[in-house]
Amino acid sequence: MYFFRSALALALFVVASALASPFAAAPVAAQSPQAVPLEYYGDLPAVEEAVLSPSGAYTALLMTARGERIITVIDAGGQPVKQFVVGDAKVRGIEWVGEEAILLLRTETDNLPVQYSNAKVEWWRGNVIPLDDRRPVISIFADQRSIVNGILGFHGIRRVDGRWKGYFGGLRKGRSSGVREMLLDEGRSLFEVDLLTGEARRIGYAAEGSVSRDWLVGPDGDIAATLDIDRRTGDWRIEGPAGSTIASGTQPRGDVTLVGLGADRASVIYSAYEAARGERPDFAVPLAGGEPRELWSDITINRYIRDPLTGVVIGVRTTGRDYLVEDETRRARLEAVTDLFAKRKGISFSIDNFDADLSTMIVTTSGNYDSGTWYRVEADTGARSIIGLERPAIQGRAIGKVSRFTYEASDGLEIRGILTLPAGREPVDLPAIILPHGGPAARDRLGFDWWAQAFAARGYVVFQPNFRGSTGRGVAFREAGDGEWGRKMQSDKSDGLKALAEAGIVDRTRACIMGASYGGYAALAGVTIEQGIYRCAVSVNGVSDLEAITLAERTGARDIFRRAIDRQFGSETDLDAISPARLADRADAPVLLIHGRDDTVVPFAQSALMADALRDAGKPVEMIELPGEDHWLSTAATRKAMLEAAVRFVETHNPPLAGG
Repeated sequence: MYFFRSALALALFVVASALASPFAAAPVAAQSPQAVPLEYYGDLPAVEEAVLSPSGAYTALLMTARGERIITVIDAGGQPVKQFVVGDAKVRGIEWVGEEAILLLRTETDNLPVQYSNAKVEWWRGNVIPLDDRRPVISIFADQRSIVNGILGFHGIRRVDGRWKGYFGGLRKGRSSGVREMLLDEGRSLFEVDLLTGEARRIGYAAEGSVSRDWLVGPDGDIAATLDIDRRTGDWRIEGPAGSTIASGTQPRGDVTLVGLGADRASVIYSAYEAARGERPDFAVPLAGGEPRELWSDITINRYIRDPLTGVVIGVRTTGRDYLVEDETRRARLEAVTDLFAKRKGISFSIDNFDADLSTMIVTTSGNYDSGTWYRVEADTGARSIIGLERPAIQGRAIGKVSRFTYEASDGLEIRGILTLPAGREPVDLPAIILPHGGPAARDRLGFDWWAQAFAARGYVVFQPNFRGSTGRGVAFREAGDGEWGRKMQSDKSDGLKALAEAGIVDRTRACIMGASYGGYAALAGVTIEQGIYRCAVSVNGVSDLEAITLAERTGARDIFRRAIDRQFGSETDLDAISPARLADRADAPVLLIHGRDDTVVPFAQSALMADALRDAGKPVEMIELPGEDHWLSTAATRKAMLEAAVRFVETHNPPLAGG
């Protein structure tokens, strides 16, 4: 096992370093900063997550100190009181179990049986770590005779009859194959687990046949609502606590989601896509039955605000930073904390979590002169204290200026993106890196990006376009990317390069494109589907052959997923015509391929196939394998290896100084 020992020295070192570091002071005069070693950008954040206990008395921080992953618990004054070393575990999140323990959610990569062509899968695991050393560490499902040792969904923590209970999706042993059901999310039951003993009991039963099932756990630990979606037809129904249907419909995309209980605790909030409107509105329907009513119809929701103890939706935050929260005290506290940080130009901020009454909050900031800062904030007084820095070694003038950049695509659509400039250099006719995000249903935000900043520190302008198909601008903008892989989604990126050149910021003839996952596909498409634009392309864990990666979904029995694939690429699209691996003979610039061997999202074979195709076509290509690494570059060693290889490659083919 990878677990725990007490060693407060490491935590004290990191917290002391954070508190001693100067806070984001702007330089008096512009000057070239001292170069930061590249490896520092590849380090995992010194503080990756911070979570308040329900009372606000303690904060649990997921940290990396001197190369070790640790969880440190500090009190309200910032003093460490407990630490657990988690070794090389791939931690995906931490939660408080009352004031008594930490729930650690992690994943492990494993090989599938031979009938699955030796593919890999990422299994979710959970461990409960008591603050009291006399209590044992609990491993969710690990010691259950009748339950497979793997978590299939986390549905929250509730206090029931004085006991802290966790709610997890899981699979009972004895089904036809076990592995198949876990991969397809079929046969999933809902289990209640006593988080201090590990005892589990099933409270929600698996659906039958082609039905996918999800649950909403109420404040008392009972199932408040159950959502069933038929994967063949898209027919769906929501069942209330009494077992009767309270809402139903047909959604061919299967795009229906349980959001949570309403603030009144007497209604369930759900969202369902409506094709006629091109929107995904929210509805509330009484648990006892009645007519659904639409909520928040005139706003775009940035996030739902949930009660940290019950999961109840107490309100929403809009994209305009307004809070629609009925409880006046809680709304006032959210607004007060937002006002503390909203006036800082060039800085993004997020209220990450809060205690039970929202009197204490954890806020993160990132952006100009700020590589990531974590604050504890008292909402009623405005008192705030730094509890950690994400990258203590990268501060102040070493951070490239970050701003928003807006331009028009060739068809007139407004595209927005994030521009990172090299520190200490005049932004005129500089070499450029186009760095599209993955997803593609995702977006880049204003703030410190370790990959972008690593290249900016070496003299490059880095632009992260939020092309059509990105999130954050409503359903219509996201759906504008449907059927546009290798087409308008691709030209949105090169249109951004053109706009930057017209603004005089970059030299259009000195640009490379790179990205990860979908961004890796876009990098490869930039030198195959598009031509004459980029000097080189770097693809990390990227897609190269769309037919191969979608084969299982297109030939399987899950019609919802087949329709999703058709919608994304276009039902009549010739996938070979937009697959870089099939167009390797058109590549007009050198290509670097980097791929994690344990990638369970985009198989390693996608980069191997691209490398073979380029070599067969006589095109310049390098291929680097990252042993033991997953899709998300979860370890510092492989992040650093990726950066070192990418920087070397780009500097070779697109030198940061003019004349290369």
